[in-house]
Amino acid sequence: MNKKVIALCATVGVALSTVAFAAPALAEPVSGSYVVVGSDTLQDALNALANGSSISGSAVRSTAGGKAIGSFDATGSVGIQTKTNGVRFGRPNGSSDGVKALSRSVDGAAYTSGTVGGPAAVVITGQVDIARSSSGPGSSANADGPLLYVPFGRDALTYAHTGPAASFDTLDLATLTGIFNCSITTVGGVAVTPVIPQAGSGTRTDWLSKLSLTSAYSTSNPSCVVVGQEHDTKNLADGSAFPANAITAMSAAQWVAQNTGAGINRIGTVNPVRIGSPVAGIPATTGTGVSTVPNATFYANSTWGRDTYVVVEYARVQVGNAKYDSALDGLIASSAGQSLTNAGTFASTAGATKKKFGFLAPGSTTPIRSAFK
Repeated sequence: MNKKVIALCATVGVALSTVAFAAPALAEPVSGSYVVVGSDTLQDALNALANGSSISGSAVRSTAGGKAIGSFDATGSVGIQTKTNGVRFGRPNGSSDGVKALSRSVDGAAYTSGTVGGPAAVVITGQVDIARSSSGPGSSANADGPLLYVPFGRDALTYAHTGPAASFDTLDLATLTGIFNCSITTVGGVAVTPVIPQAGSGTRTDWLSKLSLTSAYSTSNPSCVVVGQEHDTKNLADGSAFPANAITAMSAAQWVAQNTGAGINRIGTVNPVRIGSPVAGIPATTGTGVSTVPNATFYANSTWGRDTYVVVEYARVQVGNAKYDSALDGLIASSAGQSLTNAGTFASTAGATKKKFGFLAPGSTTPIRSAFK
């Protein structure tokens, strides 16, 4: 993204809506503009910006070229149609799946979603414009790559649990690693069940990376681990109830949004669900219920804090490129008050809306180029 285009933001339609909107909106209409898919972590906040929200105290809606954008949830029906007269394809569930869908939308190769039962090997050229990602490109980073990861907001990765508070609330990295590699089977004398997010989840990738378990999970899960849906402590991936005395990776931003009512509440009620911290004395969030807020100190932690991203095709936001799209560039240019990547604090800015969903200003505003997934 060229800095010269930031000044264009005021003219490309990323503007204040004069209508008060409720958040979050759940409908998934076919889009006549840009389409966003991918990460569950960013889903609720980006849906609010796409559909319009007054949760910050002022009406905010991120539009492009005077048109509304379409943000599709990570879960729901197995297939989606994103654009008028477009093909139906498998719903992208998670960061990796979303970036893969964006990649296939650009390079024209066939796309198969990680969502079980979705249509396979569908050509989706031009059907996806933006991917939500809770993690950076990692090993796919490439200074000449065709994709661009643009920082969206600061999140932090921690864990949620359904175990006794005294023994489960603070578990350090070594203990969490042992739990997820099955070498530790009890916590405080209680049998523990590790729950890993679904394949294709950026939170899953980030969690395993922090626990140095990426290679161990590359083909199959260890026998003690069950699979869930990221940030859902009501049900596992197969629809069964989330177990007692279980631990799963949790976005601190999602915990904030689900507790305050800003996002979709997927916190179970059968067993008490709590948020833990891998850093003794520093909780991931503070407050409870509707008063839950991010803990900036935890978010700043070099191990557990993480920036999240919106991903676009680099050529479409490169001034002078034949594919350059000023409206798309304006939609993700950070200085625009209601662009997707704005980190402002005034009620009328996208940044203020994102804070209600648990996101702080990103640690870096520097975009990262990447290869296709």
